[in-house]
This record gives sequence, structure tokens and C-alpha cells, in this order.
Amino acid sequence: MSFLYPSFLWAIAGLSIPIIIHLFYFRRFKKVYFSNTKFLQEIKEETSSRSRLKNLLVLLMRCLALAALVFAFAQPFLKKDDKVRVGEKAISIFVDNSFSMNGERQNIPLIDIAKERARDIVNTYTESDKFQILTQDFDGKYQRTLTKDDALTTIDQITPSPAVHQLTQVINRQKQVLKGENQISYLISDFQKSITNLVGLQDTTMEVNLIPIQGINSRNVSIDSVWFVSPVPMINQNNALVVRLHNYGDDDVESVKLSILKDGQERPIGLMDVAAGSSATDTINLSIATTGTHQAEIKILDYPIQFDDSYFISFEVAENKYPFY
Repeated sequence: MSFLYPSFLWAIAGLSIPIIIHLFYFRRFKKVYFSNTKFLQEIKEETSSRSRLKNLLVLLMRCLALAALVFAFAQPFLKKDDKVRVGEKAISIFVDNSFSMNGERQNIPLIDIAKERARDIVNTYTESDKFQILTQDFDGKYQRTLTKDDALTTIDQITPSPAVHQLTQVINRQKQVLKGENQISYLISDFQKSITNLVGLQDTTMEVNLIPIQGINSRNVSIDSVWFVSPVPMINQNNALVVRLHNYGDDDVESVKLSILKDGQERPIGLMDVAAGSSATDTINLSIATTGTHQAEIKILDYPIQFDDSYFISFEVAENKYPFY
């Protein structure tokens, strides 16, 4: 049996609470004056025996309820055809640090949750085991094995990155480092559809464990594309610039703030509503006062996934009728 969150097992020490309550619970008896005491001795023995059995059953139920709660939080699971592995183990832990992991669950970034899961995994193994910590960056420093303490330090240093790789590429990188018979892989990710290509993957040389980290809020609006209505931007005129937003979430999004940053100044455009799974467009009237090459940044305010909230454009405005691109 294995546990998804073994750190919760420390709470098993809480079983001492009902035991302490049982041992130090002194029942206070109320004095009752009774005229005839002939049959009281027999009644007292019978009541005391029943009370002791009842208290022991209550103690047992309290302990079982608390233990069940602890195991529920630790989330035990049985792996199919699980076999006991002896000897030194080689463990590779992939922590997805792509921008999609900036999403949140209960106001906690998913990447922080993934790092905590990685620490829990490392702490379940012994000091003699070897570890590889891998991220989307695929840096050379990750292509080596680490001690338990070094692995925990490396996990603490993980930060979000724009790099993105397929999970099959991740597994191949793990195979390049892991040696020996006891090769174990952990993939901690939100498993975006664009990187999850594990269908049909079969490998008997390495045990692969998938640990999904998902956010509650699935809202994500991004700037899909930007283009001029006229193919030739003109000087001293209002050039129509079309902006298309796309909602990749499951819920309708209202009042998305749209703005444009040009020549060091940001100008608000307005608010847009985008239905779930669809696109919406708006038009910006862009006045250009000088010729030459111009750059602009179209921005939206979309929380919590913000890595795709800016769109950069560059265009040429010439003095003659035929500008050079």
C-alpha cells in the first residue's frame, strides 16, 4: 500500500487524545438517599460492568474514526501488480513549471502545490536512494542524480518558465539518468492537453506515476490575434486595429479590460464580454503621428492565468504610398 500524501500520517499521533480523555475522565456520582439498601450491592456490580464495557466501546469507536480520517487525508492506494522493491532506488520527479501552473487552487499557485507534493515524495524514501529533479527547462544541471537533501533544495529553487515539452520527452529525459532495476518516475503536472501524449505508452523498465494538480478556477482568456483593417497603416489617420480574444474556460467571462501600450503610454480601450469556448473582437482606432517603425503592446487583464495576456505587434509607416515591410 502506498500513500499519495504520506505527510498526513503524522496526524495518527492524535489517537492519544481519546485515550487521554478515557483515562482521565472521572465520573462524578451524585449522592441519593435511599431508605432500603438490601439489593443495592447487586445492582451496583451489574451497572459498573456495563458502564466499563460501554466506555471501552466508545474509546474504540473514537480511535477508529480518527484513524479513518487520517488515512482518508493520506489517500492510500494499491498499485496493480505491485511488487516489493528491495535495494537502492533511482527516483525521478518531474515538476511541471510551465506558465499554466500559475493557476490557483484556494488562492495557492498550482506550482507551489506541485513542489509540496514533490517534497512529500522525496521524504518517503531513504537517504541511500538517488533522485533526479526535472522541470520543463531541461537544463543540463537536471541531468544528474542528487542526494535526498540536494533534491529538496533543488525543488525549493523551481520557478515558472516559458518552456514547454511533451510528457514523452520528459520520460525520455528521465530514462537517460535513471540506472538500476528500481527505476521510479513521478510526473506532477496539470496535464494540459497540449503536452499529454501518453496514450499507448508501455514501458516495463520504469514505474511511472501520474500526480495531477488541477485548479478550481478554469477561467482563461487570451489575445488570439491582432490585425489592421487596412493593409497599409497611414500617418495622421485613425487606423482601425482589430483585436480578437478567445475564452478557453468553461464559464462566460464578463468585463475583460482591454488596453494598448504605445510610445510608453498605456491607453484603456474598454471592457469585453467573451462567452465560454468562443471568441469576441473589438476595434481600436490607432492614430500614428510619425513615420518609421512602430511597436505596440495590446494587453488584457485576466486573472489568474496571465502569461498570455499581452500581444506585441510591430508595423511600418512610410512617407510614400508603398511602405517597406
